[in-house]
Amino acid sequence: MTPVIKCVHSFQRSIRDRRASRRQPRGNTPILGTSDPEVDDIGVPIWDGCSKGGVTSKNDKKPGKKPSREQCARWQTSLENVLDDPKGAAHFMQFLASEYCSENYEFWKEIKQLKEDNPSGDKLKKKVKNIYDKYIGESASKQINVNGRLKVAIRDAVDEPYLEMFDEAQKFVIQLMRDGPYRRFIDEDNLQKLQRGQG
Repeated sequence: MTPVIKCVHSFQRSIRDRRASRRQPRGNTPILGTSDPEVDDIGVPIWDGCSKGGVTSKNDKKPGKKPSREQCARWQTSLENVLDDPKGAAHFMQFLASEYCSENYEFWKEIKQLKEDNPSGDKLKKKVKNIYDKYIGESASKQINVNGRLKVAIRDAVDEPYLEMFDEAQKFVIQLMRDGPYRRFIDEDNLQKLQRGQG
């Protein structure tokens, strides 16, 4: 079989065609997996309005750290709405850090990630041990405030871990956040500061 020699122009045209087919189409439809999400000035992914269900306004999609009135209204209805919104979670984390109690949120987030990753065997053992050492153990660097019964139950499960072993502690810290810092976070004065970009 003899090789077919293409004309230089048709070869260049085929390269241009391949490159054009790889480019992202115009409009608001990103190609999945082609790039990292765009983030605003505090590192929060700019929500595309599609990835999570919910009512959005045009301002919700704009870059910047100021939340819209609609977002703030959703945040006031439940802690879950704050945590499900990337911008809300980032602002809540900043608020917790200002009150020196971010370890509860960080613990909750790590447990959520552990469940999403769904490791098993040695990987699960290693991750569980890291979480225990960081948040539960006697010399934990970010010790969370859980009762002695929960600490003992978790400590006893570290050698033979399972994914649900932190469930009670996770529920406990969510309740702590809901009863304390969340109520202060959704205070009208605080939300108005955030909307003015002062948070």
